[in-house]
Amino acid sequence: METIIQIQKATTDQFDSVCQLLATENLPTVDINPLLENFFVAIDNNAISGVIGMDKYGQAGLLRSAIVRKDYRNTGVASALVNHLFEHAKSRGIQSLYLITNTAEEYFKKKGFEKISRNDVPAEVLQSKEFNGLCPASSAIMFCEL
Repeated sequence: METIIQIQKATTDQFDSVCQLLATENLPTVDINPLLENFFVAIDNNAISGVIGMDKYGQAGLLRSAIVRKDYRNTGVASALVNHLFEHAKSRGIQSLYLITNTAEEYFKKKGFEKISRNDVPAEVLQSKEFNGLCPASSAIMFCEL
């Protein structure tokens, strides 16, 4: 049977499931707003197979919480989520996206991100909890112009 993935806006009812999936890869959840504004889920057979989210800072966005369940990796789910988030970000007036990663630097290079230094991150994005202790200082910082 063919797998059909649907990308949709995350709902408040999905908050616990989203946090549980993020926790499987030790991604931060303590600062996620339960309203899940700017968060999207990949759904297959009424189950969440992936999550992606963004925090908005003026015309910049911080891509965060991108994860796909292990049994759905290398199936196009991550690409579908990233592409959906890119379109959503553009529709919200976001001109550039930033992210912090410990494990997905090569993946995001393929999606158009480039590694930058902390000095290249806008001040408003630097105020995020991810840049203030939630993510290790050794993490790669990346940027993509939309």
